[in-house]
Amino acid sequence: MKKKLIIYNIAIPTAIGYATFFLLFYLYQRLFFEYRWFAIIPFVIVSAIFIKDSIREWKVIKQQG
Repeated sequence: MKKKLIIYNIAIPTAIGYATFFLLFYLYQRLFFEYRWFAIIPFVIVSAIFIKDSIREWKVIKQQG
């Protein structure tokens, strides 16, 4: 049960978030090469959301275990 919880609530969203970041980074690099440093903005947003969500999930797992 805990293994499924970790996979569905932590691993998959994190993989989706980082895939989104690299897709956006690729598009920025192709379309706006001289402004490619702007790609850090979606990276920070996605990272913050998933870190916050992961912390919440770990608190739930800790309370149950």
